[in-house]
Amino acid sequence: MGCLGSVPGVPTAPEIELDMEAVGEAITDAIKGIPDNIDKNVREFPDEIKQCPDEKWAVPDTTMELAKDYTEDDLLLAATVSACGGAVKDAIKDSIWGQFEPKIDEQLDGVEPALPKGIKDKAKDKFKEATIDPLVDKAVDEALDKLKEEMNKTDKTEE
Repeated sequence: MGCLGSVPGVPTAPEIELDMEAVGEAITDAIKGIPDNIDKNVREFPDEIKQCPDEKWAVPDTTMELAKDYTEDDLLLAATVSACGGAVKDAIKDSIWGQFEPKIDEQLDGVEPALPKGIKDKAKDKFKEATIDPLVDKAVDEALDKLKEEMNKTDKTEE
């Protein structure tokens, strides 16, 4: 038989509240660094490809491969997709979380009666997974789509 609601006498974490506008601004600011990552990748990938003993080089943090005879368009696409990959998303998530976790701790520490550490940690993990992580994923994916769109426009105007 299932359990409905909370168990009497067992503390539960309150709903966590954050200034979501501030969260959005922090994510937007973090994403502004993606073009720098792309530039870095464009500079560094050619040397990596040259050093690769195989005919194709696995682009970091993607499912892509670049052949030794890649085009500039291939390089730019690979650099862009890599700059928006999982490692970048995770770094942004960690950065955003680092900015807002103290505010969440304040809220949870202010609950009476005091919450056990396990309940606080679970509430924070749940909030991060349900709120921060999806917002960052969506923002980075949208940035990638926009960058790809801009590359396609550039390709069409050069033809």
